[in-house]
Amino acid sequence: MDPATASAILEIHKPSKLESIPDDPVSIIMTFKWLEYLAGKVGVENVPDVLEFYYMLGWIGDRALTKLLKILKGIRIDEENVVDSTGKLDIADHIISLLFIERIQGKQVSPELMDKIEWELRKIKRGAEQFYGI
Repeated sequence: MDPATASAILEIHKPSKLESIPDDPVSIIMTFKWLEYLAGKVGVENVPDVLEFYYMLGWIGDRALTKLLKILKGIRIDEENVVDSTGKLDIADHIISLLFIERIQGKQVSPELMDKIEWELRKIKRGAEQFYGI
């Protein structure tokens, strides 16, 4: 990314959903679990790209990104169990990340919301199967 583009993005970057990682035990544990989840999906070496994507979406802010990258340095996983080493996540993975972000902020995620999300994901999958023959 060229410096002009980066500068333009930073100028329009609004407050994110997760500006910083709270210091309470639950938030810290959820942060580790989230990074472990991402590393298990795309490999530790690809997690910074995923976090940059979330930064660009406005889901995480500068301080949160910096702290997440620091924590990531201390995380190790068995690379043989990585689901997709291309660094790509599917829609469900991004939704799970958004739920982790909500939880890190201390917000509760209700079972009703989880059921609704699961229902919507099924509709999307069925629609893709019917429309694209997937």
